[in-house]
Amino acid sequence: MDSSARNIRIVIADDHTMFRDGLRRVLETDPHFQVVGEAADGLEAVRRVRELAPDILLLDLSMPRHSGWEA
Repeated sequence: MDSSARNIRIVIADDHTMFRDGLRRVLETDPHFQVVGEAADGLEAVRRVRELAPDILLLDLSMPRHSGWEA
């Protein structure tokens, strides 16, 4: 990827805070990835995606309020 390419914008959705934090730290070691938001449940994930329009959503399928399948 050349240096003029834009970052890949990512939202992480998982109900485990420690997992989200760890995944964010790993992803941010690559300068091409930018974690732009996080969500702790399916409803919040839907809101974040609508609000932030990420390129990628990393989504846990088993979350409270709305599962990843429902989101």
